[in-house]
Amino acid sequence: MSLDEVYQEVILDHYKSPRCQGVLINPDRKVDLHNPLCGDQISLTVKFAGETIAEIAFAGHGCSISQATASIMADLIRGKSKSEASRLSKLFRAMIKSEQSGEDLQDLGDALALEGVKRHSARIKCALLAWDCIDRALSGDSAVGSMRDEVP
Repeated sequence: MSLDEVYQEVILDHYKSPRCQGVLINPDRKVDLHNPLCGDQISLTVKFAGETIAEIAFAGHGCSISQATASIMADLIRGKSKSEASRLSKLFRAMIKSEQSGEDLQDLGDALALEGVKRHSARIKCALLAWDCIDRALSGDSAVGSMRDEVP
């Protein structure tokens, strides 16, 4: 089995059996974003315990990339500090933009399976939607809106 096939299985696993799916009651932050180009939607709810992401959940619909990424991202950052979650978001973006590769990306865990998305420019926004949600939640923004129009 090739590495691409393994990565495809990871993405399909998170898409078919998402982690952290649902909606938290009385969250500290709620961010709803959609990609008007393809219709992907993510609603992210987060509860903090001081500087730690105590609970996180997402709901939404869209392509396998957007939904699997939300599952992977939420599973990865649950229990992490706000600063660590922000670092992981920056690392994921660097990977998608081909600015970082190799051993530096090991902290991304299952999110490494999405590295191939960078070869498909139309899918990059799909992979970034959930990360845009957590970035807004970490910045204190509870928002409803569309993704930024610029290409990451």
